[in-house]
Amino acid sequence: MPGPIVHLQNVLALPSYLRELGGDRGGEIAQLLQSDPCSPYANFGAQGPDFLVFSLKEYGTPLDEFANFLFGVYDALEPLIDFYEAVIEPVEDAIDDAITAVDQALFDGLLTQIGDTGTLLTSALQTQLAAIVTNNVDLFYGFYPKVQQGKPENEWYWFDTWHYRKTGEFASTMWKMAQGDDDLMRYAVGYASHIGGDVAGHPFVNAIVGGPYRSHWHRHHLVENWIDAYARKTVPDSKRTKKCLRLTSDDTYLGDAISGSYYYRLCEFPDGELPGKLADLLVKAVDAVYTGPDVPPALNQTDFDTTYRLWLLWFERATTIGSAQKPTPVPPPGSASVSLFNDYASGVPSFPGGGGGGGGGGFSVLDIFAAIFGFIGWLIETLAYTVTWIITHSIDILTLPVTEALALVKWLLYQIQKLVWQVYEEGRFMLVLGAYLSPEPRDFARVPFGTAFINTAGAHLTGGPAPSFANYPLKQESHGLFGPIEHHLTYPGTPREFEATEAAPTVFFGQNPDVVLHGFHPWNPQVEDLYTAKEPYGVGPQFTHWTDSQTWNAHQFGSIPAFSARLISERIDDLPNFNLDADRGHGWKTWRARKPDIDVQNPVDVDYI
Repeated sequence: MPGPIVHLQNVLALPSYLRELGGDRGGEIAQLLQSDPCSPYANFGAQGPDFLVFSLKEYGTPLDEFANFLFGVYDALEPLIDFYEAVIEPVEDAIDDAITAVDQALFDGLLTQIGDTGTLLTSALQTQLAAIVTNNVDLFYGFYPKVQQGKPENEWYWFDTWHYRKTGEFASTMWKMAQGDDDLMRYAVGYASHIGGDVAGHPFVNAIVGGPYRSHWHRHHLVENWIDAYARKTVPDSKRTKKCLRLTSDDTYLGDAISGSYYYRLCEFPDGELPGKLADLLVKAVDAVYTGPDVPPALNQTDFDTTYRLWLLWFERATTIGSAQKPTPVPPPGSASVSLFNDYASGVPSFPGGGGGGGGGGFSVLDIFAAIFGFIGWLIETLAYTVTWIITHSIDILTLPVTEALALVKWLLYQIQKLVWQVYEEGRFMLVLGAYLSPEPRDFARVPFGTAFINTAGAHLTGGPAPSFANYPLKQESHGLFGPIEHHLTYPGTPREFEATEAAPTVFFGQNPDVVLHGFHPWNPQVEDLYTAKEPYGVGPQFTHWTDSQTWNAHQFGSIPAFSARLISERIDDLPNFNLDADRGHGWKTWRARKPDIDVQNPVDVDYI
């Protein structure tokens, strides 16, 4: 990671950056990509190792529970998104006739239908949310990286191995094996762009998170979701990209939201299956690069295909679910309805107290999920009350003058629609905070969240200390499968893992993601020493930290697409083995801790492999 949206935007923008920065070789690779601009090979390649987090063979029950929860969430949200068109609008039309005909039985029946449907749909979402709130379960805990646990490398997940071991060698091996097959060459270029995205992008992410993925994987997902949503909101699709999306009149495309981007189509192979030749390439490259006893059990072609299919199924739901629109307010009823209006208002259930506020006037995320969950329960209770009240008072409503009756009923229907929408919106945002869903564009207006997860300047606004360039990386905070489920929302206030480290260049601090998403920054040739550095610490250009310390007051590798273009055009034949977590600064190579149980060791000293 960065997330799938940023990686796709990177590979889609890559040809122009290759032509600008990559010389003749860059032009040749740009032509390879542009000769099939909608190639799922390049686009899926840009996902790099990240799709392997959907490997059921490796993650087993935790992934099964996680995937079932996610798909259950999508199943619960979809009918709420369609609630107005599917339920309210037809009933509004029918009620016009019902009131005109003074047919109380039909009127009551229509309202009962709305109430039953609304209660059923909102309760379904409530049930899904209860799985994490009532049970206090952190479903991300099952993805605890084994590198962080200090497990032997032959017990690691392949997701971790491809991020932390022989990263460049693996990509370059695929490039060499792919020669003569343009599809597979595009995949290898896309994969190399993923390396560029991780090496240049993760330092920015890590600065906001407070540490790398291996020690803060839940918060890492949260921040990347927000950065993905920011990228989608601020970078419009080109005409070429829209053509590749194959949009039809039935699609609910949203130009600024992940939920309506249809980006899964950029990575979709025919019949939704991983091509045999690509699965074969992955197997052969793994066999050639990852040898000896210190590698995980092998994955075969079927394993890669199964993993791809599950990943694609998730990505399709994530990029086509759409978003419910806030209902248009309806004017309150007229004077003839005042007594009925007051009677309705007097019986509305009491608003729940307590919640996520902290002491001393400051913001706190303590128990925020329980607070939102309680609010959703109140909304559902109010929804049931509203429907019951309307049916109980149907005779009173129907005896009003027709104009007044219509106005009152439509206002009450608006209350129902608004309550259902609020259940959707609060539940959806709770899942956004849990890192289970991507934010919507409107979420950036929510204070303090719209700033806290995209900029170091706001990272402390949800709790914890303010990020500091001189205090990184921070150790993992205390948490487990059964909570606390809000731990990932606050910037960690834990001890530093090692002194001689950096998160990102100083100029990235206080900046929004644009600084790494696109553009050209001044290039300092000294950073090229990071490609060939042999050891992490020491004095001179052969030591990574020394070069970092000489260059961290500028942009170092620069933006994701600019760095990817330089890296690919100059070094795709022999890519450096960068640590894709970028956990100690720009250009760190793959390393091994001197003492493997890094979760409990402090400080954590390392050597390059």
